[in-house]
Amino acid sequence: MKILIIDDEKPTLSMFRLFLAAYGYEVHTAENGDQGLQIFELEKPEIVFTDIRMPGMDGLEVLDRIRKADPKCQVVVITGHGDMERALEAMDLGASDFINKPVERQALNAALVRAEKRASRSEEPEFHFKVERENDKTIFNVEGRLSGDWGGSELQAAEVISNSNTIEFRFHPDFSIDRAGVLKLTQFLQTVDEKGGHVRLTGLSFNYIRFFEMVGIHKMAQLIPGKDEEPGI
Repeated sequence: MKILIIDDEKPTLSMFRLFLAAYGYEVHTAENGDQGLQIFELEKPEIVFTDIRMPGMDGLEVLDRIRKADPKCQVVVITGHGDMERALEAMDLGASDFINKPVERQALNAALVRAEKRASRSEEPEFHFKVERENDKTIFNVEGRLSGDWGGSELQAAEVISNSNTIEFRFHPDFSIDRAGVLKLTQFLQTVDEKGGHVRLTGLSFNYIRFFEMVGIHKMAQLIPGKDEEPGI
């Protein structure tokens, strides 16, 4: 599998090259957005990692152009610590995942696992949302991209709490979310929290746990990681 890394910092490129080559990937690197797009057109990588903040063409424009050229390509954005606004913009543009600098091995592993799984699909996963009851617990099964039209509302939250004090969101490994989805989920959780309900978000990747902590969701729900996996070779 081919992977392209786009970053204006040479030490970061070297770190990625050494780490990914050890896993057996064919690794290509670029020091700016223009060069990255040229290599992308030539090599057709399945996965691209791009820094967001770069001189000239930034990572958001790179992400947008790659997703338009090849919707199947999985683009993982590299953000600065706490750069929530840029991470949200990347989600709106269809980023597969995101990792923060300085890049941790666990975060990189998690992004690779998700990107490989999504790249192996013939098409983007459709949004699927199913509610079920398990004993005294209400479960929301979520697959695909969670956006503002997923149906969560204050009325629904009140109804759920009237039937059960425990709510669990079970996120499928292909789960993703955009800015509208984050807002809707936050509003839903706030209502549940105000009514004394307990919420668990399960099946989350390492990077989504970090992001949900960044936006404050961890204050309203217990964040539980999915099964740890190592990327394939």
